[in-house]
Amino acid sequence: MSRWLAACFFLTLLVQPAMADTNIAGQWTFTANISSDCTFGGSAHLEKTGDATFKGELTARQSCVELPEDYLVRQDCNASVLGNQLSVRCRIVEFVNGFESPFYAPDNFTLTIQSASRMHGALVSAGSVMPAEWKRAEGGIS
Repeated sequence: MSRWLAACFFLTLLVQPAMADTNIAGQWTFTANISSDCTFGGSAHLEKTGDATFKGELTARQSCVELPEDYLVRQDCNASVLGNQLSVRCRIVEFVNGFESPFYAPDNFTLTIQSASRMHGALVSAGSVMPAEWKRAEGGIS
């Protein structure tokens, strides 16, 4: 029985994508579905700082019909990888456009690394969880 389990484990390792080797450093664009009356997206840059850690900057743009201004918010972020999961935690640095508001929370993400050019998951900010996608052009690693 133990040989069978060992064989199954080995086969799982062969079939499972090697996410630890996937290069996610570089430029990304992202979108999230926050509301039917709003658009949300932006760009991010991740730099590798350790085996499974990154630092970066994120600029998010939010436009909502009911708001008098669009938000453009610059944020510093830390990210960590565990398996094929990426956790991105940010802090607001500057409201480039739009009034500073206690209602605009830092934009944090929990993502599944699908490839070096696509990650999908959720924007997890201000107690809400909304579908999100990060992507970049093939060969867009910088």
